Amino acid sequence: MKTVLPYGRKGSKKGGRANRNGHASRGAGSETQLSIGTFNQSAIGTALIELNGNWIRVNPALCQILGYSEQELLAKTFQSITHPEDLGPELKRISQVLRGEIRSFQMEKRYLHQAGHTVPALLSVSVVFDSKDKPRFLCYQLQDISERKQEEEKLRGSEDSYRRLVELSPDAILVQRRGTIIYANAACGALLGASSAEGLLGKSVLQFVHPDDREAVKKRIEIVREDPGAPPPPRTERRYIGLDGREVHVEVVINRITYQSEPATEAILRDISERKHAEAQLREANQKLAERVQELDRRSREINLLSEMGSWLQSCQAVGEAYAVIGKSAEQLFPEWSGALYVISASRNSMEAVADWGKPSGSERVFVPDDCWALRRGQPHWFAVGGTTTNCHHTDPTRIVKALCVPLMAQGEALGILSLQLPCRPGEQESVSLQSGEAEQRLAAVFAEHVGLALGNLKLRETLKNQSIRDPLTGLFNRRYMEDSLEREISRANRHKSSVAIIMMDLDHFKTFNDTFGHQAGDALLRAFGDFLIKNTRGQDIACRYGGEEFAAVMSDANLAGALKRADILREEIKQLKVHYGGQLLGMVSLSIGVALFPDHGATSAEVVRAADQALYSAKRDGRDQVRACVFGSETVQS
Repeated sequence: MKTVLPYGRKGSKKGGRANRNGHASRGAGSETQLSIGTFNQSAIGTALIELNGNWIRVNPALCQILGYSEQELLAKTFQSITHPEDLGPELKRISQVLRGEIRSFQMEKRYLHQAGHTVPALLSVSVVFDSKDKPRFLCYQLQDISERKQEEEKLRGSEDSYRRLVELSPDAILVQRRGTIIYANAACGALLGASSAEGLLGKSVLQFVHPDDREAVKKRIEIVREDPGAPPPPRTERRYIGLDGREVHVEVVINRITYQSEPATEAILRDISERKHAEAQLREANQKLAERVQELDRRSREINLLSEMGSWLQSCQAVGEAYAVIGKSAEQLFPEWSGALYVISASRNSMEAVADWGKPSGSERVFVPDDCWALRRGQPHWFAVGGTTTNCHHTDPTRIVKALCVPLMAQGEALGILSLQLPCRPGEQESVSLQSGEAEQRLAAVFAEHVGLALGNLKLRETLKNQSIRDPLTGLFNRRYMEDSLEREISRANRHKSSVAIIMMDLDHFKTFNDTFGHQAGDALLRAFGDFLIKNTRGQDIACRYGGEEFAAVMSDANLAGALKRADILREEIKQLKVHYGGQLLGMVSLSIGVALFPDHGATSAEVVRAADQALYSAKRDGRDQVRACVFGSETVQS
């Protein structure tokens, strides 16, 4: 790592210009804003600098020390305002910080004032870490020590001069011998909560050290006292407690000195409470930012999954396809939950699971609607073990930690419910507060809304489709659907070299029946015949109402003999049909039937239908209640 890295040239691609304009390093910028009041009010000149050398912010005290405005300072680099003779040592220490050998250092430097003269300053540099102990940026703190330097020069060489220098020092300084404080300067008295420095004399130095740091400070004092030739110990961070009970974070340097002609130990304490508070705020801000990023990532994933599910549901043509899509999407959106999608039956007296996911949670597969509080109340129902709400009867409270039921609504009608359960671990059941599921409740509500609308649209689409292809009175397919289907069957028969039979049927004497019993009775007969025809044709056959009292059936892969046999069975079975209307049994019904076969009786659907129709009229003309088939333009009778 290059030692010049923290002093990147302004204007470079990785320099600080973008940061000064607020277009980059937005995370660091937002974090420092949390402590901007403390930052700006600090009497110590302070600058926050990214590890790559970009300047983030300088406070007014630093501007005052160096005589520059904030904009002027942000436009400069530390090289340009540092005395040339002091630049090398600083770069060496910065390199140690970046390599992780030390976390902070302090040194005296000379800076070039805007007016041209030199400003001596005490520089403290420390690394600010995030919650994962990863370096985020450097904190530079400058104290103008011009006065101290002047006094130092004037009073150098005498004990009185040294004492005055210590007294004027912004750092707290105390001297102790055998664990007892024998000297303290004014700054030390203020730091440790004494009304004056004399109030500290005679007290044990360790009584001011935080209990958690006391043993470490005691060992450091012993090392300094017992090994005079050891190198100066590094500055360490400790916690001290003043006489007023206030906890203070300090940087401590302990030295062996001679005081009043006897060996003693000197401790220099610098209050870094403000900096530690700022670091704590930055860590908290970073933690909140990380949590917010995770939340946004989760929301983004949920939105993408919901969007993808919506796209799939729009492509579904049947509710069965939609159930599979919903189950797969729910498993991805609620990975820790078990659940099921329940739909209400057409009679609205039962709920049945049509899709499920996750581990079995003991929920019922079929239950009555009253067993679910969400359906009863028409709103989501949340249950948690140890909570105040009761569980739905279709869930097993001994096997779950919490559960959520959300009704599926479409056009004001309940279509079913979305049921979610969080299973408990084997042999363990936890108590969970209701507030702990707010995110799941919001997501489940959105999910249920999407599902309800999709299922409602599919049901509406099926209804409209049925209305367009089925006769509303009999429930049979209508004429248009039969003609379209016949075209497809004939096309398929052409490819496979097979045949298709057309059976045309007419209810005998239906007009007389209508005139005798009334039109409503006639409608009852048509409905009964529609049910009869559905029950007495194959699943692949197409039964339809061709018009009025005339009906047709398309039989794929059927020969003429088989079609005539089926037609005769229908003719015989219809005589057993009993139709009741108005409390009375209506008369017996008979059928006239005509049969034609593709390709024997026509090369197109129109020709085959015309041939079957001619055979039907032949049967009616010759006395009704019989089956006729057209063979090469002539009719043959099937008894």
